[in-house]
Amino acid sequence: MQLGKTKLSKEEREHRMRSGLCMYCGGSGHFAKTCPVLVKGACPPVMSGLLVGSQNSKGSRSVLPCMLYTNAKQFPVDALLDSGCEQSLIDTERVRQWGIPTTRLSTPLAVAALDGRSLTTITHRTVPVKLRVSGNHVEEIEFFVFPSLQTAVVLGHPWLLRHNPQVNWETGRVEGWSPRCSQSCLGAAPPNISAFRPPSAEKIDLSNVPQEYHDLAQVFSKDRATSLPPHRPFDCSIELLPGAPLPSSRLYHLSRPEQESMETYIQESLAAGLIRPSSSPLGAGFFFVPKKEGTLRPCIDYRGLNQITVKNKYPLPLLSSTFEPVQNARVFSRLDLRNAYHLVRIRQGDEWKTAFKTPIGHYEYLVMPFGLTNAPAVFQALVNSVLGDFLNKFVTVYLDDILIFFRGLCTACGTC
Repeated sequence: MQLGKTKLSKEEREHRMRSGLCMYCGGSGHFAKTCPVLVKGACPPVMSGLLVGSQNSKGSRSVLPCMLYTNAKQFPVDALLDSGCEQSLIDTERVRQWGIPTTRLSTPLAVAALDGRSLTTITHRTVPVKLRVSGNHVEEIEFFVFPSLQTAVVLGHPWLLRHNPQVNWETGRVEGWSPRCSQSCLGAAPPNISAFRPPSAEKIDLSNVPQEYHDLAQVFSKDRATSLPPHRPFDCSIELLPGAPLPSSRLYHLSRPEQESMETYIQESLAAGLIRPSSSPLGAGFFFVPKKEGTLRPCIDYRGLNQITVKNKYPLPLLSSTFEPVQNARVFSRLDLRNAYHLVRIRQGDEWKTAFKTPIGHYEYLVMPFGLTNAPAVFQALVNSVLGDFLNKFVTVYLDDILIFFRGLCTACGTC
C-alpha cells in the first residue's frame, strides 16, 4: 500500500519531531537528509505487507499475543508483525469497542495498493496507549486507525526497526530484544499491568471464613501472587566471585509429558512477566522432578552459578528454638505463602545471571527462582523484616511457613 504524500501539518511535524521520526517519510532510524526514499528517488512510503484479506508474504509475518491498556482497562490482542508495513495500525472496530481516544489527522493519508488501486484513507490516530508484548516488554505507542484488519493490531517496519525483536519464526515466539529495550521497555511493569493475560475476575469462596476476616480476602488473591512484584529493598542480588569463570551447563533431555509441562510453564511465566527471553552468556539446565501427588516440579540446575556466588550469611532460624514460644499456646493458624520466592524480584542488572536454557529457548528470571544458593537467606530476611514486631510474641516464621499462635481463642479474635 502507498500513503499519499502531502505537506506536513503543524501537528504531524511536532509528532514526528517528538517521536524521532523522519520528517520526509515518517519512518524511524534515520533523518530526512539520509531518507532512503529521497536517496533512491523513490515514491512515497509503501505499506506493501498489509494486503487486506491476503495470506501472501507469510514468511515475513508472525502473530504475537499482546495486551493493550487504555482507560484503566486491558484488552488481549493479536498483533501481526509485518516488516513490509510502513506504520503500526489498529483496527477501527477495536478502537470503537474499547473506547480508545483518537485524534484527527490534519491531512488524511490516502492508502493505495501496489497496483495503484485506491483502498481507503486514514483519518485518525490513537492517543498513546500501553502495549505489552511477550511477557515484560511494555511501551507507549500510537496507532493509525485502519478499517477491516485481519488482526486487531499490526506492528510494522518502524516498530520492528526500533525494537529489533529476535523472532523464532517456527514457534512465533520472541526470544530476544534490542539493547535499547533492556534499558527501557523491559523494566519493571507497573502493578496494574503486571499480568500478560486479562483479569480473571477472581472469586474467593468466603463461605467457610468467619465474617471478621472477610476484609482480608485480597491477601489470599492468587492473581496477585502470580503477577510480577515491584522492586523492593530486599531484591535478590547475585554477586559473583571476582575472576571466577562463568559456568556452563548441559541441555537436559525431557520426555514428551515433560516437554508439554515445560511449554506450559514457559508460556505462563512469560505471560505473567516472571521470565523474559535472554541473550545471557549463562544458561543453566532445565528439568523436572516428580511431586508426591504425581505432578511435575520445574527445576533449574544452578549448581555452577552457586559455586561462584558470594554467599549471603543471613541466618535461618534454628528449628529447635522455633517451637519454644508456642509451648503454652492453644490456638494456631498456619499460613503457607503462595509462590513465595517469586514474591521477590531479582536485583535490576542481575537478571542475566539467572538464565536457563530449554529445548524451545533461552530465558532469564525477573523474580527469585528456586535453586539459588542465597534464596533462603534473602527470603528469611524479607519475612523477618515484615513480621519483626510480632516474632516470638505470637508469630514464628521459617522461610515461607508462618505460624500464628495464642493462648486462647478470645485473645486471637481480640475480644478480650
